[in-house]
Amino acid sequence: MQLRRDIHDIRRRVAVIAVAAAAAFILLRLMVPPVIGVADNGDFGRVMSVAGIAPLNPQESYEDRYFAYAHTRYAYGDYKAGGYVSTHVLLVALSGWISRLLNPKFYDIRILGACYAALFLVALALAVRYAPAVSSRRATAALASLTALAIVFVFGDEAYVAYFQSFFGEPFALVGMLAAAAAALALASAERPSGGLLALFACASFAVATAKIQYAPLGIVFAWLAWRLAGLRPDRSWRRKAAASACVLLAGTFAMVAAAPDRLVYTNLYQSVFYGVLKDSPDVAGDMRELGIPEKYAVLAGTNYFQKGTPISQKDPTLRREVLDKLGHEEVALFYVKHPGRFVDKMKKAAQAGASIRPYYLGNFEKSANRGAGAISERFSAWSEWKHSRMPHSLGWFAGCYAVYYAGLAAWWLLSRSRRARLAAETLAVVAAAGAFAFVVPLIGDGEADLAKHLFMFNVCFDMMVVSAFVGVCYGFFRWMEFRKG
Repeated sequence: MQLRRDIHDIRRRVAVIAVAAAAAFILLRLMVPPVIGVADNGDFGRVMSVAGIAPLNPQESYEDRYFAYAHTRYAYGDYKAGGYVSTHVLLVALSGWISRLLNPKFYDIRILGACYAALFLVALALAVRYAPAVSSRRATAALASLTALAIVFVFGDEAYVAYFQSFFGEPFALVGMLAAAAAALALASAERPSGGLLALFACASFAVATAKIQYAPLGIVFAWLAWRLAGLRPDRSWRRKAAASACVLLAGTFAMVAAAPDRLVYTNLYQSVFYGVLKDSPDVAGDMRELGIPEKYAVLAGTNYFQKGTPISQKDPTLRREVLDKLGHEEVALFYVKHPGRFVDKMKKAAQAGASIRPYYLGNFEKSANRGAGAISERFSAWSEWKHSRMPHSLGWFAGCYAVYYAGLAAWWLLSRSRRARLAAETLAVVAAAGAFAFVVPLIGDGEADLAKHLFMFNVCFDMMVVSAFVGVCYGFFRWMEFRKG
């Protein structure tokens, strides 16, 4: 009993130290010039208008506002109801209210960065406090420390942290994913799972599923995990809470899909068809006949929705009536089911972009930093740059990683008699499944458009797999050392 208490206390101490060190490591980079962020690619406006934020300089040139430079200061604006649906707008609005209290003159995006950093630290604290325990206090402390270092090395990378100071939905999904997994693993490890941890899991999972419409399907796998969490305690109240969490996650998933504005649906559908199915097609005419698209639209094959100078405007009402109103993403998915080889080709292209965490076409510095247009911050980016430059970018590589990972989880599940150990394995399996969803869904939902950015969640899940595998290997090493000592 005393040993168990000592192990629990040492993990708590390591968690406190890890959070303090990580807070300094991340906040100094976010707060102290040169401040990092991610430049606007044109998506910020729909979030800013809903959250009551506006450009500081309405007369700013296109070259300065988009793509090249990040911005720290913005003006306060009116709250405008729009068609953009995402729960991450709530956090942006909250940061705006805090900024108004601290500085009524202008909005400082570093407030948003601090909010994301705080949520990241919550996930880190949970992961370290409930890290796997071995039989000795020293080994447990070492394993908890290695867990903290791995998480900070990977997810404290500049490619991830720079997103904190942007209006993209990606950082909201990132911290939600980390918190959801950490809460589920904590529930599996706790002697008596608490309602607070279950609520954190449900809220974090809900945040991921409702951060962007392309993440909505992830709510299904999270709902399944919530249903599995019901078996952690025998009391009826707990089972009801777990069941309610599953229902909320499913409801959020379907509501997110249903609430998607028509404009966004048509945009994504255009990309799926013309910049997906028909892009690089060996038989454009045959594919169009199969999808029921009039032959005259063959000139749009390989074009994206935002491309200028197309023979037929993407906003042509006749195109919408004759094609986009008649097709849906279900038909696109069915096409790939009938032509699996074509979908494999698309996945190969996705794999080439699937190792890039950051969008390299968006700058990270303010113009005043004098780093040049589109400059990328390379500080503390060893992990992201290794992935981008050195790690294999092939579908076979990722498939092999998934096969090995699932084989390890299956062996762990089969050899474990403890329900809690099996639930931990199932949690990690859900993380990998979420990554698979995040890999496939953009291809069906948006074609090959901006794959490097749309595969952000796949990168998050893959990196979580890497960290969990590293911790698992370290745990096995410490257990082996204990076995050698008898």
